[in-house]
Amino acid sequence: MTAPAGDKRARVSAALAALLVFGACAALAGEKQPREYLDEDTAATVTVVGEPLVFAYPHPTLAANQRDYVTLAAAAVNRNGKVSYVLIAYFWSTIDPRLRQDPLPSPAQLVIQADDRRIELHLQGHSPHEAGIGQPVHAPPGVDAAPNVYGTDLGTVRFIGEARELTIVVDSDPAPISYELWEDRRVALRNFVHHMSGGR
Repeated sequence: MTAPAGDKRARVSAALAALLVFGACAALAGEKQPREYLDEDTAATVTVVGEPLVFAYPHPTLAANQRDYVTLAAAAVNRNGKVSYVLIAYFWSTIDPRLRQDPLPSPAQLVIQADDRRIELHLQGHSPHEAGIGQPVHAPPGVDAAPNVYGTDLGTVRFIGEARELTIVVDSDPAPISYELWEDRRVALRNFVHHMSGGR
């Protein structure tokens, strides 16, 4: 018995829709994959997370819809088989500097509150090149923000990527400032960990 033409068209339409959704998901996942390259400046193999996390702190008393931000990106550096991990943070703002009374917080110590775990990161320096990375790592576009390099390990990066709640806390006077997760790209961080774990 031959199926009605309407049923055939419906099945074909459903199949095409499924293919389109699958293709969109695959493209989206591809954008979040880490990038690995041989750094010509440092001769190290560098792996960089596909997309960074972005945290924000609002300043409603200074300007509407303007915020301070922290962009946080993970990277791995392989030098002759020895792999080290870093988190690179950029402190930046969309607020007119003329409206500010206080500078952006000091990056000397950065705390990531991941669920119930407090992860303290200590500044190693402002040059990713010293860590073996010769190219900028997800620097925020359109702003002049210095990179701040913090040493870490794969287990810590894994915990951050799998945490349900993430906040960045930095020291400030008179009280610490908490940056809430603004652009959630933990999928990219989990892909980075998966890649560095050899697919495990």
